[in-house]
Amino acid sequence: MKIKEAVNIINSTKTVRASLEKEKIYFCEYTVSKFDYFLVMPQKANNWDNVDEDFEALYSITPKDLARVMDVIQRLLDTPVKERFSEKKYVLSAMRCVEGPVPVKQYVDAMNISTNNVEFHFGFANEKANAMKFTQEDLDGLSGFFPKDAIDAMKEPAEDKND
Repeated sequence: MKIKEAVNIINSTKTVRASLEKEKIYFCEYTVSKFDYFLVMPQKANNWDNVDEDFEALYSITPKDLARVMDVIQRLLDTPVKERFSEKKYVLSAMRCVEGPVPVKQYVDAMNISTNNVEFHFGFANEKANAMKFTQEDLDGLSGFFPKDAIDAMKEPAEDKND
């Protein structure tokens, strides 16, 4: 289970919410601050001994929602730490002279791939929102067609609307 998936499940309950803060996940009653948590779990925890509790902060949490929290935490603990985090996404860009001598930044918004050729298609200037998103594994797969240094020079982090 991914951490963001776990937070979304908890935040869909009626009496509990979860929030991420640096390297911890806070679980608290829906109407209070995360610092009044009843459970706090490091994102890289590997057993229940790493989960801190303050059951005096349970307030009006329903048993059903508390059971949901405990189940979600157990599912996170059962998930290897590396698999809990979303894979980082990238876009590819290049400075190109499209009309006249003034270079503009353009993002790859499509690709054509054949057995021995890859073509990038660039969208309109500065339209990062429409750019294709790549994982590092996707970019490594392009190394048969382009030098790694060239891909690294074009690569920049994508802005994920879910983050």
